[in-house]
Amino acid sequence: MKKSLIFALFFSLITGLAFSATMNSRVRQVPKNIQEQIFENPKDTIYDLVKFLVGNSNDTGLKIRIMHDWICDNIAYDCDVFTEEGAGPQGYETVLKKRKAVCIGYANLLAVMCQVAKIDCEIVSGWSKGFGYRGYLKEESDHAWNAVKIAGKWKLIDVTWDAGFVERRTFIKQYTLQWYNLTPYQFGYSHLPEEEKWQLLPEKQVRTPEQFVKEPYVPGVFFEYGLSFGKDSPDYTNEIHEATGFDFVNSKNGVALVANIRPEKTDEDMRNYCWTENNGKTKRYVIDVPNKNEFEFSLGARTNGVINNPYCFSRSEFEQTIVPKAKNLLASKKITQKELDLFIDSYYLIEENLRYYYREDLFDNVRNSANTKILKLLEKNTSRYENVLTVTVKAAEDYEGYGNVKMRFPQLYQNYNSASIIKVNEPLVGVLKKGSEQHFSVSMNYFSNIALIVGENNDFVFFKKNPKTGAFELDYTIPEDLKEIGVFASKDNKSYEGIFSYSVE
Repeated sequence: MKKSLIFALFFSLITGLAFSATMNSRVRQVPKNIQEQIFENPKDTIYDLVKFLVGNSNDTGLKIRIMHDWICDNIAYDCDVFTEEGAGPQGYETVLKKRKAVCIGYANLLAVMCQVAKIDCEIVSGWSKGFGYRGYLKEESDHAWNAVKIAGKWKLIDVTWDAGFVERRTFIKQYTLQWYNLTPYQFGYSHLPEEEKWQLLPEKQVRTPEQFVKEPYVPGVFFEYGLSFGKDSPDYTNEIHEATGFDFVNSKNGVALVANIRPEKTDEDMRNYCWTENNGKTKRYVIDVPNKNEFEFSLGARTNGVINNPYCFSRSEFEQTIVPKAKNLLASKKITQKELDLFIDSYYLIEENLRYYYREDLFDNVRNSANTKILKLLEKNTSRYENVLTVTVKAAEDYEGYGNVKMRFPQLYQNYNSASIIKVNEPLVGVLKKGSEQHFSVSMNYFSNIALIVGENNDFVFFKKNPKTGAFELDYTIPEDLKEIGVFASKDNKSYEGIFSYSVE
C-alpha cells in the first residue's frame, strides 16, 4: 500500500453535502461492555462486536451496511495527517484504539470486520478526486476504499467519505450513504482504481485515466437526487468559445435545481450570466463568461419539503444574531428553556474555522426537532440547496468573453420554472438597445399566452403563436423611453405573471 494513500481526504463533502440518510439503529444497541472494550482491547473484542452487529442475519447486504454504519458512527478522520508526525500506523487495532483513521485505516477496519463476518471484502487502492485534486493524476495513487461481495456480485464502498468531511484540518462528522449506494459506473466518476478490474465495468465502459481526468467530479449526492447527464455534459475543466449549455436529466419528482456561475478569484458581479431552459425532465443551463478569468459553474439541488438544516454558522452570526434571537423566542414563550438549551448545546465552535458546527447525532430526535423548530422560527433556511456539482469554466484562447455588459441573460423570475417546457429562442440577451428592432420567440407549454408589458401604463403587447413552429413570436421596436421590459405569461388569458425581463439601454 503506497504511502501517499494516507493523504486522501473527503472532498466530496467539503461543501457540507448531507443528503438525508438513516443510520441503522443497531449501531447504538451494542452492549456497553463490548462497546467499551473494542477501543481498549480490539483484538479480543472484534469477534464479539461483529457477532452482535450482524447477528444471525442471512442478508449479506444488511450485514455490510450495519458494519459500515458502525464505523461511520465511531471512527473520525485523523487530521494528524496534516502534522509533521502524520497519522501513523493504520492497522485495524491502532484505528480502534485511536478511534481515528485515514482512508486506508477505514478500509482496513471494514475488511477485518467483513473477514470476521465471513464476507468477501477487498481493499482497493487508486486515485480519487478528493482534497488536493487539481485535474491530473499524481504518480502514486492517493486513496483506498473497499469492494465487498453481495449475492455473488462485487459492490464498491467508500466508508471514509461516508463518515464526514474535513474543513481547514478539522473533521466534521456528517454521515451519508453517498458512497454506499452508487453503481460502479457512478462510483467511477470520483474513484479510479490502480487495477482496472476493480472498476467492475464491462469492457466497453471501462474508464481510461484520460477519461477519468476529463470527466467532472460528481459526488454521490448528485445521483441520490436522481440526476444524470444529458446530451451536453460538462467536463472537469471547460473552455468555451461562446454561450454554452450543460444538460442535466432529473428523474425524481419534487427535486428543485438551481445553477450559479461565479468567479474563482475576483469580485466580479456575475448576476444573470447563467440561463435556464426547461425541457420536461431535462434542464439545460446556458452559461457565458465576460473575460479571460476562470469561473466556477455549480449546481445545487434540494427536495421540496424535506428538512435539510444548515450544518454550520459563522461565529459572528451564531453569537451575535442567532443565540440572542433564540433567547428572545424563549422570552416570548415561543420555545421552552429545554428547547433553547438543546439548541445551543447542539453547536460547537471550531476556533480555527471561525464556525459553529452542528453536533450530528441522527438518533437524538428530541434535539434534532428542537433545532429545526428554532431555525424555522428564526426564518433560517431549513430546506437548503446542496452543492451537487462544481466545474471550472473559462474562455477558450480564441474567445475574449462576452465583454462588459450589465446583464448577459434576461432577469429570470420564479414563475418561469412553472412551465415544464420553456425556451427563449431569441433574443437571449440581458440588455436590449433603445430603438432597435427585435424578434422575440419563446417556446413553452403550461402558459397559453405571453406578452410584453411596457411603459408607465403597463401596456400589453401580445405574442402570436406560430402555427408551424409552435413558438410564441413577436416583432417589436424597443421604445426610446424605457429602462426595462417585462415578459409576462398567462395560463387562463386573464391573469398574467412575470417570467423574465430585459434591461433597456
